Amino acid sequence: MSLQHLNLDAVSESDIMHLVDEGIPESKIIEYKQALIYATDEQKREFLSDLTAFANTDGGDLVFGIAEVQGVAGELVGLNNFVQDDALGKIENLLRDFVQPRILGVTMRVIPLGSGKHSLVIRIPSSFTAPHMVRHQGVTRFCGRNSNGKYDLDVSELRSAFIANETYADRLRTFRINRIGKLCNGEYPVPLAGKHLMVLHILPVDGVRRDGRLQTADLVRASKEYRLKPINSSGWGDVFNFDGLLVKSSGAAGKVDSYVQLTRKGFIEAVESQMLEPRQLTENGPPAKIVPSVEWERSILQAFPGYLNALTELEIPLPYSLSLSLLNVRGFLIYVGGFNRPYYDQVIDRDHLLTEEILIESLSIPHSTMLRPLFDQVWNACGRGGSINFDEGGNWRAHR
Repeated sequence: MSLQHLNLDAVSESDIMHLVDEGIPESKIIEYKQALIYATDEQKREFLSDLTAFANTDGGDLVFGIAEVQGVAGELVGLNNFVQDDALGKIENLLRDFVQPRILGVTMRVIPLGSGKHSLVIRIPSSFTAPHMVRHQGVTRFCGRNSNGKYDLDVSELRSAFIANETYADRLRTFRINRIGKLCNGEYPVPLAGKHLMVLHILPVDGVRRDGRLQTADLVRASKEYRLKPINSSGWGDVFNFDGLLVKSSGAAGKVDSYVQLTRKGFIEAVESQMLEPRQLTENGPPAKIVPSVEWERSILQAFPGYLNALTELEIPLPYSLSLSLLNVRGFLIYVGGFNRPYYDQVIDRDHLLTEEILIESLSIPHSTMLRPLFDQVWNACGRGGSINFDEGGNWRAHR
């Protein structure tokens, strides 16, 4: 057994020692290195080729500090003269400067050993943006992995890799468009109180790349600790449906204001139906079609972290495709200060606003930073250069 069944943050010296004690062989998803060496140009290219080979195939772990003997883990020797910050910084720089396109989701863990030395595990995901090329000092290389280790991809394998890359993106986009089409046609998993909808999609690439599905226990675990709280809701409950787990807000007359659908592929669809409903701004005035400049952003920001936490709890790897859609909004205006006064008089000129998809590559980025490009696109549709709710430092601050 390799380390793949373990969360990398939980890997300990005993787990590394288990590889040695059991004589776990190298395979398509794990390789051992006695030393961490990248001093010469040739060593840098070989090191990066090892990493990209995992990314271009099924992903895996590169474990440093283990001496392999005839293809199996032979001895835990540890790394000599290992300086953590210096080593990790150099690895990140090499990946950034000499691998194209950049590999998303690479994680590293330094494990202190009882001997005073260290082991290093670099976990490389099967990449959504493969094939990755090493380009260094005029030398280029595409590598893959099989049970015997690293090898150079041939022309047919490269062609297949490029096609697969396009297929993943197309499948995510197709899923989103199909869901939007159903929502526009009133095909909801539960009856909604309104028809002017805010729709947030968080679609892990892993959901279209692998055949695995979440089990019932996984769905229940993801919903704990209010992670799947529907947007703009104060009370909610969950129920299983054909697609997975549905978390719906409290409602009346058999209808709800919002819901979150977690599918068995790990896709999240969050829909809110009341924020954009036309309402009277003045006594006896006609219902106004408005997008409240602060509250629509605030409501998404409040719910969004829970959705990411749910995917983290399920150990669904990055990257995630993130998109926002506003449906049935032709003729709507942006309003500033809640529902008080118009800010800009340019109306939305189409029935549905579907933002571009962006990739969430790291969970260390502030949530408002992840969402800002989506917010900005909605403001663009209303004639504004971007959301006015961000300060000069890029921090979300409700405009007053």
